[in-house]
Amino acid sequence: MSTAEGPPLVVTDYRPAPIGALGQVLLKVITPVQTAVLVVTVVVTLFLLLFCLTADAFSDAVVEVGEAIGVVPAIWLFAIAASVLFSLAVAVVAFVPPLLLRGPNRDAVAVHSWIGAREVRRTLGRASRAAQVMGTPEAARRWLEQTQPTDELRPVRFEAFLLLGRFDEARAEAEAMPERTPLESYRRLEAHAILDDQTGRPFDEARLRQAIDAIPQGMDRTEAAVSLAATLARRALPDGDWRKPLLEVRGLIPESDAVLLTRDFGLAIFEVLARRILVPFLVLFLLIAVVMTAPALLG
Repeated sequence: MSTAEGPPLVVTDYRPAPIGALGQVLLKVITPVQTAVLVVTVVVTLFLLLFCLTADAFSDAVVEVGEAIGVVPAIWLFAIAASVLFSLAVAVVAFVPPLLLRGPNRDAVAVHSWIGAREVRRTLGRASRAAQVMGTPEAARRWLEQTQPTDELRPVRFEAFLLLGRFDEARAEAEAMPERTPLESYRRLEAHAILDDQTGRPFDEARLRQAIDAIPQGMDRTEAAVSLAATLARRALPDGDWRKPLLEVRGLIPESDAVLLTRDFGLAIFEVLARRILVPFLVLFLLIAVVMTAPALLG
């Protein structure tokens, strides 16, 4: 049934948290751990660099390797070693912080990571691409301008329009969402409910739970239940227990926290860092090796 017109506006003390608010709260949870890991990684890296530049033992080892295999192969060997060590440092920064979380925070981040990655992989292919689309309002605006609407992309377009506060366009996307499966029917209904919530209309949780019950047992029903939990967690902000809805559905997801936090959180962070930091440094190491060995190779 269409809810294009929506029920009448109601006046309450409730003020809906904007789309993206839950992600910001989770970011605050993990930022202290990320900062600590980053500081330790940088300190260790700088120590190793200082050791390499000043220690006689390392200089002697460089000379011995050069004498054993030749200067040119030695330079390329050390360039490869530097690339590997830098890649390892980036991997530590990406993968270790979420694994250090404990208690309810760990479970809540794992659940949120699972549903976010599952939805993004379905529409965009890789979880890390969410940052390119929804990382900032400007990124969302640019993506909307450059991407043609399709049935597969309508859930992402819906959230992008919500992020930008363009509610009429968000409602049009919700109306256009397909209903070929019970899960798609639920997602369309949930989109209308979220839009109602964001625009001050009643949020019909009971109707959403009835739609979840209509989905056959399996991962589709789990996805719908976890998606609703994420919505309820956001609605609990800023002062309510936002962890509670996420913890209530944790048992529906079969994988361990370690798997979820590595695959659905850490991997996405690593791919973003690889594009922005790792690849440029690897290219730099390559150029240094080329410059240092070019005279010998050309001569």
